[in-house]
Amino acid sequence: MPALYLFNRRTLLAGDDLQLPSLSFGVVLGVQLFVFVPYLLYYTIELRLIDGDETNSGSGANLSYSWLPWSESAGLESAGRALYELDDYFEALDDLLPSMRTEACSTATDNFRHFLYPNMVLWNLAMVAIYCSLSLVNEKRIFQLSSLGTPTLTLHRVPLRATIEFKLTYLFGFNSVMLIYAFSYLTQFIGKYGACFPTAWWVVWFLLLTTQSVQFLLVLTTVISLCRAKPAQTDGTSGFYQRHIDSHNTHSNAEEAEEMWMNRCQGLCKTIALSTCFLFGGRDIVSHSAEGQAETFYGDVARALSDYFADFGTHNKRGLDVVPSDVGLGLVLLRHMQAQRKMLARREAMRQRSEHSSRPGNTSNTSNAVSLEADGQTNSALMFRSDNSPPSTTDLEDSVPTRSNSDEVYRPFSRTVLSPANNEDFSRIEEGARFARYQLAIYTWVLYYYKYPVSGTVRLIGRAMKEKSKCKPGVASDSSGQLYEHTPDMESNGTGANCEMSHRRIIGDNCIGIHESTLLAHGKIAPDDLAYASFGAGFYETPYCIIIDRKWKSIVLAIRGSLTLEDCVVDVLLEPSPLDALGERYGFDGDGQYCHGGVVECTMWLYEDLKNHRILETLMGEFPSYTLRVVGHSLGAGIGFILSLMLRSTIPSLRCLCYSPPGGLVTWDLAKECSGFVNSFVLDSDIVPRLSLDNMERLRDEVLHLISRVKLSKFEIAQQIMKREALDDMDTGDLDYILQQNEDMLYREDEIPESQFLQDLRQFETAQQERRASRGLKRSVALYPPGRITHLVKTGQRADCLHGTIGCITCGASNAGYEYTPIYKENDDFNEIEISATLWTDHFPNRVASELENVAREFGIDTS
Repeated sequence: MPALYLFNRRTLLAGDDLQLPSLSFGVVLGVQLFVFVPYLLYYTIELRLIDGDETNSGSGANLSYSWLPWSESAGLESAGRALYELDDYFEALDDLLPSMRTEACSTATDNFRHFLYPNMVLWNLAMVAIYCSLSLVNEKRIFQLSSLGTPTLTLHRVPLRATIEFKLTYLFGFNSVMLIYAFSYLTQFIGKYGACFPTAWWVVWFLLLTTQSVQFLLVLTTVISLCRAKPAQTDGTSGFYQRHIDSHNTHSNAEEAEEMWMNRCQGLCKTIALSTCFLFGGRDIVSHSAEGQAETFYGDVARALSDYFADFGTHNKRGLDVVPSDVGLGLVLLRHMQAQRKMLARREAMRQRSEHSSRPGNTSNTSNAVSLEADGQTNSALMFRSDNSPPSTTDLEDSVPTRSNSDEVYRPFSRTVLSPANNEDFSRIEEGARFARYQLAIYTWVLYYYKYPVSGTVRLIGRAMKEKSKCKPGVASDSSGQLYEHTPDMESNGTGANCEMSHRRIIGDNCIGIHESTLLAHGKIAPDDLAYASFGAGFYETPYCIIIDRKWKSIVLAIRGSLTLEDCVVDVLLEPSPLDALGERYGFDGDGQYCHGGVVECTMWLYEDLKNHRILETLMGEFPSYTLRVVGHSLGAGIGFILSLMLRSTIPSLRCLCYSPPGGLVTWDLAKECSGFVNSFVLDSDIVPRLSLDNMERLRDEVLHLISRVKLSKFEIAQQIMKREALDDMDTGDLDYILQQNEDMLYREDEIPESQFLQDLRQFETAQQERRASRGLKRSVALYPPGRITHLVKTGQRADCLHGTIGCITCGASNAGYEYTPIYKENDDFNEIEISATLWTDHFPNRVASELENVAREFGIDTS
């Protein structure tokens, strides 16, 4: 930061991003200069001397078979036979190989200019040595300059531009001429001199040419990309992009930015759809693109991205000059700051608790949040979160959380840990673990083969044979695998169908039934218990299935989450939809409430589809004592929640289970009021329940603010970071060490030096506030995940070699060996995106199901 400008064109790199590339180039050049060149030079000079001796002695064709230990009169065939009959044949042959090679080289080049090829090789090696020496000096200069200053203080890196341009012009041209020269004589003389050098010599020569060619291609790619980039519009003095004459907040520029992002999103989705042969959907995207529906499907995300990245540098204005590596640096530093805040809050909470307990006559441990036990001896946990909203309703009644700009403060609060001794907690975990298999099953073959990439097909065949053996007249098996006998009250026609229900329907599967097979295998579902499944997918059309869980006496409606490109487009329909009319129509309180716009559209499609097929009504009539449970994951959780609100007036016993629900789903009142029949489950650092426009903007602002505070170069910060263990271990690490490390890397708030970036950042923040205000009331609506939330918090890790190896291989993205504790959370507790190696993988439905089952087993629950 700022971006590096070469030949008056902006790049995606900053001046302090070049240490690692220059170091890599330097290592390769060093190997070429100090390993390859001396080795090649030794054998080439040796050949030159041999050729010279042979020429001076008049040898050539007269040396025929001079390496034989027998006279030529015996004949080549007789001599070879005698050699073969020796006891030490291979040893004798090894001794003769150098003489044979010299003879063959001399014979092959007879009547040829013996000095030409060795001299050409020597000239080429001299050129390589000169090129490598100059390049090493240049790379050292790049490394030194790139290590100076900080991301925002760049005065010492000014000569870097000329140094890199020298590499891209003069050194690049030198390398081009050298390669042309080498390949021209190599192809011309390799046949003549193939026998003159040992095999190792040719291998080293090939490696030298290969590394030089790779260097050439890398630089050539850079030069081509610079040529294709638009030249910067300069004012003749600064060398940076000149700002637009018009203000960046004008209406025309905002519309232009929205159109640009709309075209980018549309093009990206179309490219992915075509390049994957519609494996993950996209047919509707291509067709709707042709019909000019871009505004309908991409308008919301285009406006959000336009606002999010407004006033960043582009090809024709400077703005806030940030490159990708700056964002990566900011995220790493934010992870450190989050760990520091948690540990500081924990230390302060423990201090307050100690002071409170030491007061004379004070025997209560429940007077305030921080005085509750955090060590597992009681049924409470001491948690910490960003203090950018008022306390939740457990601390302050009738308050709706709003956004504030408090910086780097975490406040402690207490949350209840679920206990197996508590009947309600036990039932909640038991229910969540039982029905988690269904939210996973509806993902069908994609998640099944992701979970079992090698043995998936074998498992399906084995299951099919097992189910076939169970299908006996009048007998079937339930979801748990136990046999039962059909009775007339189980089916509408009273006939007791054998292995398939009379009204069972499968829609949208392929000819081999892969969706149905993997759904049954994933959810451990008997074929007889799958009443209905719709696997068709499109805009608003969501796959779902209806399952009969006889063990739990439940009709289960499972809704799939985001998997196809159409689902992703629905996810970014961010404009909140009012629920007033919907609530009035379906009998729930929607006055003044809002919901994610895409979720509402998908829910209406699903409701109409259920109404048209009447499968749900039929099953509820056949099984009047059964409970309807609506389950879903991610987008499916959001759809299931709104659908539950719509159905609850006619089915009061309905229950809804949301696994990893979206964070920006519903407004506060509705999210809290439904906690009696809606249970949500979140796995540790899962980003989706924390994903909202407010949280994303907060993440961006914190990252940019931390960048302005950096006092070291990126290379020095990388060295500091590498001194620690994995980032996920920082939350329980040494606070004093974290404080000292952060102090070494970051300026204090009141010590940040003035820079151009800091000035641009202030203007950026002002412009963002103006944009946020200009979007109206809907833009300021805060949305939350719904229901009573159970958060599986990572609290430990089994220390063994296997889990440590898996964590190392996956760079910490695996949850193998981790231990989780279920804790009740409030809906506004997920007000910050946690930077973690597992923030995305914690959202996978197979992980959620697996960890819920593990917790259930710790509670003594049978999960079979």
